[in-house]
Amino acid sequence: MLEMKRFAICWALVCLLLPGALLAQTGGRYAAPVFENVVKTSGIPFSSAAGIGQSTPATLSLDFYEPSGDTLSARPLVITVFGGAFVAGNREWCDMVAYCTRLAKHGYAAASIDYRLLPILSVNATSLVRTAYMSSQDVSSAVRFFKAHCDEYRIDTNNIFLLGNSAGSIAILNEIFLSDEERPAETFISPDLGPMNSSGYAEYAGFSSKVAGAVAQWGGVLHKEVVDAEEYVPLCMIHGTEDEIVPYDSGYCYSSWASSIMPYIYGSHTIEERLVSLGIEDYEFHSFEGEDHCFYITSFTVLLQDKFDTCFSIARDFLFGHLNLSPYVCVSQYVADPVRIYPNPASDLLFVERKDGAEISHIVLHDLQGRAVGESDRSPVAIGHLPSGLYLVRVTDADGREYNQKVVVR
Repeated sequence: MLEMKRFAICWALVCLLLPGALLAQTGGRYAAPVFENVVKTSGIPFSSAAGIGQSTPATLSLDFYEPSGDTLSARPLVITVFGGAFVAGNREWCDMVAYCTRLAKHGYAAASIDYRLLPILSVNATSLVRTAYMSSQDVSSAVRFFKAHCDEYRIDTNNIFLLGNSAGSIAILNEIFLSDEERPAETFISPDLGPMNSSGYAEYAGFSSKVAGAVAQWGGVLHKEVVDAEEYVPLCMIHGTEDEIVPYDSGYCYSSWASSIMPYIYGSHTIEERLVSLGIEDYEFHSFEGEDHCFYITSFTVLLQDKFDTCFSIARDFLFGHLNLSPYVCVSQYVADPVRIYPNPASDLLFVERKDGAEISHIVLHDLQGRAVGESDRSPVAIGHLPSGLYLVRVTDADGREYNQKVVVR
């Protein structure tokens, strides 16, 4: 009873203290588009670095997207990284613009960034590895830039996420997993490229490049052993089984025609196997049977809307499910390790169990206003009637102990 009173008091304080704009949007923000218009600020410099074949550093810029009229003082941020085999592409490619625009309408701040590219005549396995590493340094620079300027751009630094396409996914996976002790030998060739966080402006050199999670579309890593629990953050992977550019399992990039000058890479399916072997459960892998590389876009950089919508929905739900909303909904008070709740996201039935097999006596679902919207004395719990959104599941065991988890209903 005391815990229930504390819970009620907590929610009451939330309703009193939340900013007015957020209260009005809580039921849909981050899960659905709640803003009609987006403000885009183009060409913000965030780093300066020299690429392969360059004798002087060049400025790297980003485009910043935010909801028009948003009053929230600290917004989650998604940094997007375009694809293009490390030789082509830019921050205004159609999929990055679409992701940033739609995420901003959902209430996020979003940024599409530059990174250093490789001149096409310099392509070989060594230069590609070096450029891939440089791109990861540039992603790190972007993360640290926003942490250094979080007040100016109203960023919640506990909720910075990465989203990449192809080469962009390789860049973000390296940024997450590659420690300085695991740097490829190619990065030490003169001129030495330096540590992962050594690039960028000096004013944010001391900031961490750690992020809250990442969405990697048809990406991979050079060595599967770099994926480990120490650097791990929640990961969502999307990959087509017939991808020959970045292999679904493992192999040479562009395996059908250019493998002799391409690096060997481990794709999303191999990364999933690695995560399973490490006992990591907080990941998603969405495998698309029969699909090729970057299947939501044509060779003329035109979005295939239905397929893009599918990928966007996966990314949206993953991000929503991994937002750290504890300053607003008191989630941080509750520890949920002994409880397994699945699937997450869920749509019809929600299964709840104790990992140690202990009996569960009661299950209650609360919305973000603190209202009880569903309860049951046994698992599974029917949730098909609930609107899409983020919910807090409170589980009581036979001994009266309570455990809580966030779950996304879609």
